[in-house]
Amino acid sequence: MLAGLAVLAACARKPGESEPRRIVSLSPSLTKMAFALGVGDRIVGVTQYDLEPESVRRLPKVGGFLDIDIETVAKLAPHLVLLSEMHAEARRKLESLGIPALELRTRSISEVRGAILALGRRTGRVTEASALVQKLEKELAPQPCPARPRVLVTLGRTTGTLAHLVAAGPGTYLDELVTLCGGTNALPSGPATYPAMGMERLVQVAPDVIIDLAPDGTPGPWHQVPFVKAPRIATVADSGFSTPGVDLGTVKIEMCKLICK
Repeated sequence: MLAGLAVLAACARKPGESEPRRIVSLSPSLTKMAFALGVGDRIVGVTQYDLEPESVRRLPKVGGFLDIDIETVAKLAPHLVLLSEMHAEARRKLESLGIPALELRTRSISEVRGAILALGRRTGRVTEASALVQKLEKELAPQPCPARPRVLVTLGRTTGTLAHLVAAGPGTYLDELVTLCGGTNALPSGPATYPAMGMERLVQVAPDVIIDLAPDGTPGPWHQVPFVKAPRIATVADSGFSTPGVDLGTVKIEMCKLICK
């Protein structure tokens, strides 16, 4: 089977072609980035989690986030596969078949900026990438908030409960956005980037504001937490908050509205 896939991969590549005409994306944020650069029409395959823009829902699916079907990818004859640092195994298999892969990291604002420029270079959209980065920089301008509230950004909990709750610690892109909005992270620096948050820990950090990222928008039972002073809680369903990419500027603007009221 591997030999057959290798033949498919070889047929996909055109000697001397500098810009990939057929692209498979293994990350929703990278798919949106490709569309923002004007090369969305080159996308021929995405993951089952790709929902935006709506047109990608009709494209062939190559698996989930980490369970990538390499055979399906190869059959799509891509000239380039976009992936993240989390796809090390998929990248190894793709490269063994001679399928080019471009790793783009988006864990911080700086990495998002670099990913946009790198994808722009690889797809022949350097001017568009520079313009997109400039737009992002303007949107990410610091916004002062006199109260300097202590903010806790939570995610990962089981719907309708506070089970499996984690929070964004210092050094994460969510922490960067909180700072740009004039807030301070309620969590101190620690060994875990996204530490688990139990009842005792929630009371201990005593946030002024909790921004609860819940994909389905269902509020958590925060009344169960015996806070000394009840924080202001905002439940957010926007997927842009949890998938850093070209939407970071919009996310920052919305986050600032939640933090500084």
